[in-house]
Amino acid sequence: MINLVLAMAVQAAGSQQLAGMGAASVDLLVGSWVLVSREDRTADGTLVPEPSLGSDPLGFLVYDRTGHVAVQLMRRVRSTEGVPSVQQGQPDPNNSGATGGYDAYFGTYTLDPKAHTVTHHMLGALLPGDVGKSITRHAAVSEGELRLWFDTVGSSGQPVTRTLVWKRAESVK
Repeated sequence: MINLVLAMAVQAAGSQQLAGMGAASVDLLVGSWVLVSREDRTADGTLVPEPSLGSDPLGFLVYDRTGHVAVQLMRRVRSTEGVPSVQQGQPDPNNSGATGGYDAYFGTYTLDPKAHTVTHHMLGALLPGDVGKSITRHAAVSEGELRLWFDTVGSSGQPVTRTLVWKRAESVK
């Protein structure tokens, strides 16, 4: 339900989903992206806290034209106290693990324009259990905004849809 609502909202906002775009999908996706927001919502739309990276993490995402991806996510304020750590694996195979308020991985990506998805294939990751994992995200992209969303499990075990909104990074001068 929430995926359908998000997809309709994104389309209404003028973003192009990856369907039927072929090379144009890659052209829109390629580049550097800065995280604007990351939130978890239950099926009824209730916002739920996500403790590993917090409600307002920093993030950087890069897609290159040759099919490589790199992702860095960090809790805005980090300390070793009270930050959940996942040292061994993740209960949900569609999510990477964070430790100490940080998550990072790199690898390759593939697009499925018919399914409106991008899949990240992790060649290297912060947590050893994430290496070799492939995680699929629903995607909608425009010139300046990228939305990725997927179903996962919240911190209390409830199903949630996690949505990450990215804006195209401006060039450093």
